[in-house]
Parts: sequence; C-alpha cells; structure tokens
Amino acid sequence: MKDRNTIIESGMLEQYFLGTLPEEQVVVLEKMLAEDKVLADHYAKIEQDFENIAIENAVQPPSFVKDNILKAIQNDSTLKTLPKEKEITTTATAEKIVSSQTFMWIAAGLAAIFMVSSLWMFNEWNTTQNDLQITQQELQTIKTQIANLEGDLQTSEVLAEVVKDPNTLQYALKGNAKIPNGFATAYINHEEKSAIVNVQKLPALPADKTYQMWADVDGEMINMGIIDKSQDVVVLQYIDEATSLNITIEPAGGSDHATVSQLVTNVYLY
Repeated sequence: MKDRNTIIESGMLEQYFLGTLPEEQVVVLEKMLAEDKVLADHYAKIEQDFENIAIENAVQPPSFVKDNILKAIQNDSTLKTLPKEKEITTTATAEKIVSSQTFMWIAAGLAAIFMVSSLWMFNEWNTTQNDLQITQQELQTIKTQIANLEGDLQTSEVLAEVVKDPNTLQYALKGNAKIPNGFATAYINHEEKSAIVNVQKLPALPADKTYQMWADVDGEMINMGIIDKSQDVVVLQYIDEATSLNITIEPAGGSDHATVSQLVTNVYLY
C-alpha cells in the first residue's frame, strides 16, 4: 500500500469521498484511515472543504416560498373546521401547498446537482494539476537533453576547428601499468595558445578520484586543469614552454601539486 504522502498527493482521498475509488483500494484505505490519525484528519478537512463548497454555492429559494409555506400551515390548521361549501377554497389551498413543496424539491435538487458538479470539477482540477506537473517534468527533461546535444555539437565543432588547423600538433598519451588500456589524445596549438585533450578512452574512476593534467616546465609540474570524464573532449589551460604533458590521478576536486606516484600517462613535446 502507498504511504501517507503518496495517498494525499495522488488524490485517492478525493476519489474515496466521491465514490470513484476502486473497490479493492477502499478496504485498505479505510483501514489506514482508522489507524493513521494524520491521514484521517486530512480526510476530515477534505470533507469540510466540500461541505463549505456546497454551502457557499447552494441555490437559495425565493423569499416568497417561505411565505407560502407559512400560509399553507395556517390554512391547514383551519381545514378541519371549514364547512363543506369551502371545499373549493380548501382544494385551492392544497394545490398551493403541493406547488410550494414541488418548488422546494426542485431547489433542493438543483443544489444537489451543483454540489456534485463542484466535487467533480474539484477532482478534475486535481487530476489536471498532476498531469501538468508530469508534463512540466517531461519538458524539463527534453530541454536538458537538447542542451546536452547542443553542448556535444559545440565541442565537436571546436575539436574539428583545432584538428584542421595546420599549426595544431597532436600527441598520443598511452596509459602505463596503472591504466594499461587507457589512452588520451592531446591537441596543442602554440600559435593559438590552446590545449585540448580527448579523454574518451581513459577508464572511469571512483567518485572520489579525478584525472588532472600537468605541464612540465623546467622540472616543475604546472596545473593545466582537471579532466572532466563526463565530457569526451576537455579544454585545458595552455602553458608556455612546456616540455611534457602528464596526467595523474588525484582526489576529487584536484590537487595543488601533482601526485607523481599516481602518474598514469605522459608524453614529451620536444
């Protein structure tokens, strides 16, 4: 059986009140109402809300109906003492009573119809709200997918521009014993001062680890940036006068200094 919040949000209580809840769910829901005071209080509030709707929108009979009823009661109290020659008048009075009662029943019927209509509209509104929420979630998912596709397209276009530039140098970084099947490709353009690396073939790391690239300048490892494995192509910081490119495994978030013992691949530029 669903939990309390799911029952409240799904509109089951409103369906139970309206009599539209499937029979197999009624028994279970009634048992929960008997055992769960919070759920029972929420259902009582729904009943009160519907009652208020009915009262606020009730059909008010015209004021003359009350007058006619009072007159009919007064006339009825004198029926027994009327002589036979007054039978015609008595019959007319009875007809008035019947007419007033008929009007009252019509008014009551209209009020009942309006109440049922209000309950149905409330239930439909609740269903529409749920459908709208689902539609908005689906729309957001579609927007996210489109944004990801646009991002992939832009990345591919950037990579294509870099690769076709005659000044771009391509370097293969093969994994060592730590990642024997790992492989990355770096694209360095000294004229444009750009550095891009394709990390699609680097193996995935645990959530608390990340790849990080370093440029060796006169024996000092300078940070080029963290490699985001959620992307196939990563733009890194270009470092002048670098003699080699190096990739290490670092704690998530990256390190200020390269962990040389966690070096997984490197390549010399000269």
